[in-house]
Amino acid sequence: MGKIIVSTVPNFKNVTTGMADAELEFACEAQATVVYPWTHWTSEIYSFGKCLRLWGKYPDFLPLFVYSDHGVGLRSHLFPHELANQAKVHFTWHPVKEKRNKDSAGKKVIQIIHPWISYRRLRGITRSKKPKGTLAFFTHSTTATKWEGHDTEEYFEQLRGLPDRFQPVVLCLHMHDIKAGLHKELRCHGFPIVTAGNTLSTNFVDRFYDLVKDYAYATSQTWGSQVAYCVELGVPYFFLGERPELINIADKNLPTGVAPQYWDSYHEEYAKKAEALFRLPVDSVTGEQREFVESLLGVDSRITRGQVSWILWREFFRNWKQWYKIPKSVLAAFLYKLGLMSKVKEIRQRFKSK
Repeated sequence: MGKIIVSTVPNFKNVTTGMADAELEFACEAQATVVYPWTHWTSEIYSFGKCLRLWGKYPDFLPLFVYSDHGVGLRSHLFPHELANQAKVHFTWHPVKEKRNKDSAGKKVIQIIHPWISYRRLRGITRSKKPKGTLAFFTHSTTATKWEGHDTEEYFEQLRGLPDRFQPVVLCLHMHDIKAGLHKELRCHGFPIVTAGNTLSTNFVDRFYDLVKDYAYATSQTWGSQVAYCVELGVPYFFLGERPELINIADKNLPTGVAPQYWDSYHEEYAKKAEALFRLPVDSVTGEQREFVESLLGVDSRITRGQVSWILWREFFRNWKQWYKIPKSVLAAFLYKLGLMSKVKEIRQRFKSK
């Protein structure tokens, strides 16, 4: 188990002027930290853990013993890391991932509504009444992968050449790229730059929505989780420029070298659908676009909030052997509050007598 970071840094962004280098770097650093245990990184990163706990009415000081999708992908197979973990439950929001992987040995794949969407709705987060400009999500690399063809002068010219109603264009950079110093290299192109900050922060989801709600449009070169988040919020989204190539350097979940454009027929169908829906700019989200992203976000999941809560608690008690990793004082206070301490002692005594 690890620790989660709670950044207390406010959004410095200005819709038209962006953020200074120091502000970008500060937003991506770990500020104030609050420690509570991580069991599986996918169900915690990007504030997923905070959102799941709120939706599932689950305490924020207890670990989550479930795995989940990483972002909103068009692929529906299980990656190696999604199979090679100890969690018995895998939460997905993809419309076919549950059905396609229902026979996975020792793994129950369950479709739920995406944690961010339930969080946004519970918190009443909406768009600004007077949004302006375009937020351009710059295709980001990781420490194990890189993109080629995403930073050409032609692409920046296309951004500059967008009609007046799309201006100003502001670049949004991922934490990995800011930590790599890319924001300084991109300054020469003249675009304001912003970021949603540290992806390990529990308030990453708040910073993201606080960022995108003020823009009239959003764009990128290809699909990413942000497409679904923006469209569901009501921000018109479009693709611009040529699709770059993803080069895998050291990610064990991907083949080495150039990643395939389509992983299988399922992926090809969804990728081509996304391309058709988002290649041209629109001034408001269309019904077909909303239907597409809401399907990918599990909005029509039949699993209720109460059922999600039950699953989280069931997995907590199923993994009682890992409770030793939870600070004893926190666990004891929690069990006493629920009136379960005597029951736990009784169970422990039974095991000792065997």
